[in-house]
Amino acid sequence: MSSANAAKSMFYKITQTRSTIGCHPRIRKNIEALGLKRRNQIIYQRVSPSTAHRISVVKELVKIELVDKPKSQDELAADRKFNPGFEMIKGDMLNKVYQ
Repeated sequence: MSSANAAKSMFYKITQTRSTIGCHPRIRKNIEALGLKRRNQIIYQRVSPSTAHRISVVKELVKIELVDKPKSQDELAADRKFNPGFEMIKGDMLNKVYQ
């Protein structure tokens, strides 16, 4: 498989870590062009020269990871779900009588 085909199957996982408040309009427009709207939002973009250029303009505001395939919205929500730290056990334990 050539490097061009390998790059087409790769994705950037882009997480906006900082706000655009007080930033230059050029930076705000590049953040919007990437599809980001708020902090801690995660999007996936295909690896391409235009995407790489946009990322280079806003590199101080985002965190980038290279992944093989994008996650769906349901998978992202499952990753963010809070682990309560305990487990509910149902059954005979609730009906025990101590003597």
